[in-house]
Amino acid sequence: MFKSFYFFIILGSLFIANSSFAQDPQFSQYYNAPLYLNPAFAGTAENTRAILNYRNQWPGTGASFITYAASLDHNIESYRSGVGLMVKRDKQGNNGALVSTDINLFYSYEVWLSSRWTFRPGIQLGYTNRTIDYASYVFGDQLDNSGMTGGASADAFTGSRLNFLDVSAGGLFYDDHFWLGLAGFHLNRPNQSVTGLPDVKLPVKFSIHSGYKFFLKKWNGTRYIPERSFTPTFNYKSQGAFDQLDLGAYLTYDPVMFGLWYRGIPVKNYASGLLNNESFILMAGIHFNGISFAYSFDLPVSKLSLGNSYGAHEISLIYEWEIPYDKRKIKKRGRTIPCPKFSKRYQNY
Repeated sequence: MFKSFYFFIILGSLFIANSSFAQDPQFSQYYNAPLYLNPAFAGTAENTRAILNYRNQWPGTGASFITYAASLDHNIESYRSGVGLMVKRDKQGNNGALVSTDINLFYSYEVWLSSRWTFRPGIQLGYTNRTIDYASYVFGDQLDNSGMTGGASADAFTGSRLNFLDVSAGGLFYDDHFWLGLAGFHLNRPNQSVTGLPDVKLPVKFSIHSGYKFFLKKWNGTRYIPERSFTPTFNYKSQGAFDQLDLGAYLTYDPVMFGLWYRGIPVKNYASGLLNNESFILMAGIHFNGISFAYSFDLPVSKLSLGNSYGAHEISLIYEWEIPYDKRKIKKRGRTIPCPKFSKRYQNY
């Protein structure tokens, strides 16, 4: 009895671990992790931006899914370019047995299509280190009818570390109110196996994201006015056999911001009896002196209930440095992407 019980626990843990290899980690606050959302967002702040992101998913399951990200990007106005750097660490499984650490470089360029429309392509080059700790798992020969034996497993596993290069790209098309972005990740399909299996390709991830910002208060000449806006958005992502849709809206009443989204595609099942119906997401943020702080909570609506998983918690911290531009140059500057963020805005660009 005990042996069967532990067997199913182990089988479920391995299934989760293998599935997590097929899917990238996600951030519910996707516009507070802009470089992770789309390489074309590099350099889209007023000047220089530093961001810290933290996500703890399903802490109640005992199998931790924790993701950290730190990014820095800069707008090179004279060259209509953006550059960026992001370091991300993702821990999955029992005691964080599966760990991925990657470092990424970004470049984007602003193309003025007309007096209204702008296109911004971007590219991302990454280097990933992935490790697995087999000692954190329990295998069949470590169990008997009384439970765990405490002995070492006789199963031999080859490989516990993997390094690979990663290539991604994206683009943004926008005006003062509307934006549409498309990004593709792992375009070179690197081998992701740490167990010695040959040619286990990392599935390409696609993301389509868009929104429209309704300004609730007009701007007075070139004088800065605290932002009042309502911004419905969506973010659709697909990787391998899995896809999801985040659909919701932001309300900005500077210095605070609130957000509410639904994640899932309820009309589509992953498999028989397994609904694509995950969670509601609530977010609140505040902005002061160039620093923004936001917290969000994922409230599960799937079979993985709140009582069993404790949902997911996410924190973002953003700091922007601004260089005071000559007013004569403001009219020559590129258009600011209107996606949800805390920033100063001028009427004329």
